[in-house]
Amino acid sequence: MDVQPRELTVTYKIVPPPSTVAPLSLSQETIHRFPIIPLPSLESKEDDDSLKKYYTSLRASIAEARTKLGEELTAWRDAVGNAELGKEKTVKAEADDEGEEEENAEE
Repeated sequence: MDVQPRELTVTYKIVPPPSTVAPLSLSQETIHRFPIIPLPSLESKEDDDSLKKYYTSLRASIAEARTKLGEELTAWRDAVGNAELGKEKTVKAEADDEGEEEENAEE
């Protein structure tokens, strides 16, 4: 049986405002790969134990990916600083207007 290695792959591309001065440690386009042990054969006698190991590996890879992306995206947020604040307020105001329209339609 030929078992291919499995991995969790996360890719993102950041397009910061032109005024952003990013640290050299940050890359605008990034791919991360987090290994996962292979899914066991369903015909295996050690099904339960193998499945537990697989899901443990999967959870660990997801947690590692979440931590890594959280650190990098927080660093990008800090690098961008206040340059994006105006956009957030505009979007929030538009979302509030939509909520009011839905409430009026229900009445």
